[in-house]
Amino acid sequence: MAISRRLLMRVVVDTSVFITLDRIGQIDLLRRLFGSVVRPQAVLDELLAGGDTQPLSDAVTAADWIRTEANPKGASLRPELGRGETAAISLAYESEAELIILDDLQARRVAADLGLRVTGTVGVLIAARKEGCGPDVEEAIRLLHGAGFQMSADLLVAFRSI
Repeated sequence: MAISRRLLMRVVVDTSVFITLDRIGQIDLLRRLFGSVVRPQAVLDELLAGGDTQPLSDAVTAADWIRTEANPKGASLRPELGRGETAAISLAYESEAELIILDDLQARRVAADLGLRVTGTVGVLIAARKEGCGPDVEEAIRLLHGAGFQMSADLLVAFRSI
């Protein structure tokens, strides 16, 4: 039996992706697609800090397939990026991750400028759909909308075209 290349990838995930996938009941897609993922401590700190106002499932905070690593030392990219985004991008860059998953447009641009391969929540849903393990497109759009997820008209058209 061949092992999927995706299961051997080092994948770094930012806060918003965990929150959105958890809100729509699809957090397990990360495990199904990649086997395990990595987040810096700053991302876990952000997830735990928001837990009082918007509780998250245990899968987001304590799953054994989500590894938490130390924040990169001296990580500073741009002042407009949040602490979690900065740590995630720096960790992905320093550890030569094959993929970083983040949604913030500014953070995505910074990551791409550093030569990182970038996707977001919608990219995860598209990959899962193509692998046959995610919700159908219209259901995913409905779930994202219900969770308050914002997406551009261009992204919506691209998503519907898969």
